[in-house]
Amino acid sequence: MTVGPDLTYNGGLDAFVAKIAGIGTPATLVLSPVADTNPVGTSHTMTATVEDTSGNPVSGVVVRFTVTGSVSASGQCTTNLNGQCDFTYQGPDLPGADVITAFADTNGNGMQDAGEPTGAATKAWVLPVTTPLCEIIITDGGWIIANNGDSANFGGNAKSSESGETSGQQLYRDGGPTQPMRVQSINVLAIVCDGATEASIYGQATIDGSGSFFYRIKVKDLAEPGMGQDTYWIILANGYNSGEHTLGGGNVQIHRG
Repeated sequence: MTVGPDLTYNGGLDAFVAKIAGIGTPATLVLSPVADTNPVGTSHTMTATVEDTSGNPVSGVVVRFTVTGSVSASGQCTTNLNGQCDFTYQGPDLPGADVITAFADTNGNGMQDAGEPTGAATKAWVLPVTTPLCEIIITDGGWIIANNGDSANFGGNAKSSESGETSGQQLYRDGGPTQPMRVQSINVLAIVCDGATEASIYGQATIDGSGSFFYRIKVKDLAEPGMGQDTYWIILANGYNSGEHTLGGGNVQIHRG
């Protein structure tokens, strides 16, 4: 006859045998979201999901990420019981696009080997939403010493309407000798007022009279007069970065209607 399992406790020497299904080898890695769009200057989080050939989540797997494009970044995370983990990186100051790739480092050697599942996603960075009724005035006598040691002067204005339409002009001159250039705005595309003391201006500009390069100008209006207190910072798509510096002359004024 057939004897089934004895489920009755039969004393101190009783025992049982159980078979536990093993966790499969990682077979797929999916990144989410596959494509996404965020404003510049914010962060982006990717979720990696690792599963075996049966679609079961695989925990304890190190996933290694690489970001190329407008941002160069890398990092790693370890999957949880749901086979998932997150990776976050900081976006650029200027519009652009990234490609994000990841692989499951199943043998833990830090390199992508044959058979280790991979995933990919894309990221677009766009201009932020303009703050309505924001106005920034930078007097023409403004100057700083940039990161490269050059003296630079600047001036301009930018404002937005109640409906978010933008207007204005910007001028920046690096006097050299390290990196002399003249930056003249073509347009003002976005203005963001962060409270009453900080603002950013985004747009496109020529450099030495040619081309079209995205720029971001960050300013702080900390006191009157601005010299020795307010700050100015310009970043250009050609790689130029003045760094944030206190005004040696001039004034920054930020107004919100």
